[in-house]
Amino acid sequence: GLVFVFAVLLSPAIYSQAPAAAPPTAQAAPTPQYEYAVATIKPDSPEGVQSYWQNTADGFKAITPPNGFIMSAYGLHMLDQIVGLPAWASSDPFEVIAKMDPDTVTALAKLPPQEQWKAQQQMLQALLADRFALKVHRATKQLPIYVLTVVDAGKLKKSMSDTDGSASFYFGKITAHAMPIDTLVMNLSNTVGRMVVNQTGLEGAYDFTLEWAPEGADASDPRPSIFTALEEQ
Repeated sequence: GLVFVFAVLLSPAIYSQAPAAAPPTAQAAPTPQYEYAVATIKPDSPEGVQSYWQNTADGFKAITPPNGFIMSAYGLHMLDQIVGLPAWASSDPFEVIAKMDPDTVTALAKLPPQEQWKAQQQMLQALLADRFALKVHRATKQLPIYVLTVVDAGKLKKSMSDTDGSASFYFGKITAHAMPIDTLVMNLSNTVGRMVVNQTGLEGAYDFTLEWAPEGADASDPRPSIFTALEEQ
């Protein structure tokens, strides 16, 4: 099984300078190598869906407060990595629908996955600067993190498949086929709200099902916490 170890790390932090009132609709921003051809942004009801993200063939559709877009754009794992946002940027959800033109879709499809993700992050950074008037500077900040290590490698089933991995993510459940541990770590960071560092030393891809009682689950939920589930399952 796997286990979390508490640790402290000097983590990258984003110090934002966003307006305290409703966001303006336009501000000059550096043009990335690729960019969204069109983006519609509108406030969403606070009583509606608080967090939603769907990647599409030519962009994405998402509903989240601005801090959620910032975390995705800059590859952050913890809200504590963002400093200086006005209150509305952490509480007021916005719906964003962004689309690329066909040439950009074709160009991104030719890039390796890691470069695709980097390009999409730069596009989102430019969108935030343009439409939310977001300005940032980077610094370091001491923050608590988790380290993922191995306590019993015998419980892990290495995938024998030579096909691309796949996974399904539900509320309190991950079913993975040929998933690298790094991908699991990325999702665990989102689950526990804290950066997770992979120190398992495990290479290759794995098949597994992980079930836990998510935060806020009913007390009658028989599933264990994410920490217990990692070690036992």
